[in-house]
Amino acid sequence: MPLDGSGKKSKMALMKTSGFTLTELLIVMVIASIVSLGAAGGWLRWQQLQRLNDSARQVQHFLLRLRAEANEHNSQLLLWRGGNRTWCIGSGPPLPCATPSRKILAAPWAEISLHSLTEGLGFYGRRNVAKPGRIVLVGAAGERHIIVSSRGRVRICEEECP
Repeated sequence: MPLDGSGKKSKMALMKTSGFTLTELLIVMVIASIVSLGAAGGWLRWQQLQRLNDSARQVQHFLLRLRAEANEHNSQLLLWRGGNRTWCIGSGPPLPCATPSRKILAAPWAEISLHSLTEGLGFYGRRNVAKPGRIVLVGAAGERHIIVSSRGRVRICEEECP
């Protein structure tokens, strides 16, 4: 190590030559913040898409459960739509959406809306027959169509289905 005339280490020798400068750290922070802003927008879109898909799957499983119940008891189970802002669908006598019941499915996510429900859609007892129709769910990520065929098949389409 270089020594000055008094035998002490010089100030230059005491300064570390490794590390990052303030400018380099600021540039890295700016790049990291830009990347995180882009990721936040993508994450929000992904979250909206997952909530729409989750709602569609819950409606599909609800309809499959009603179909099985109608088949088991050889009964007619028609669907009704309830609520305004927070929607629900159910079967049997119309009840308020907040009523806990196996025959009512309340809106799983507030930002997903029930756009349409075919009038008279339901299941008719033995052989899993149904009145064909569709339920349309709409959210910020798009829309999902839950289609019920006359043979009681329940499927989900992303956009307009045949």
